[in-house]
Amino acid sequence: IMPTLVFAKFAINDHAGYSRYVELATPIFMREKVIIHASDENPQALSSDMQADKVVLLEFRDHSHFKHFFSQSDYIEAAKIRDAASTISATVFERFEMPK
Repeated sequence: IMPTLVFAKFAINDHAGYSRYVELATPIFMREKVIIHASDENPQALSSDMQADKVVLLEFRDHSHFKHFFSQSDYIEAAKIRDAASTISATVFERFEMPK
């Protein structure tokens, strides 16, 4: 089983709305056992295309866990609040394992 990671960066236009999303989504991440490797509200861009108000790095057990999480009705509702409060750019990828 290969862990699946999601990297997301956000441009936040409504901080109160985004805080409401975090309030709603955090218990869902915990319930679904998603590992949050990073959640940084002061990221330092190394290139101009990576400017962001916030970045997150999430880990899911595998791709089916990733798909399951994003299909949860309570998360879908929370994500509507996130999307109204911010612009998200995200990428999903598998964790790299060094050859033995």
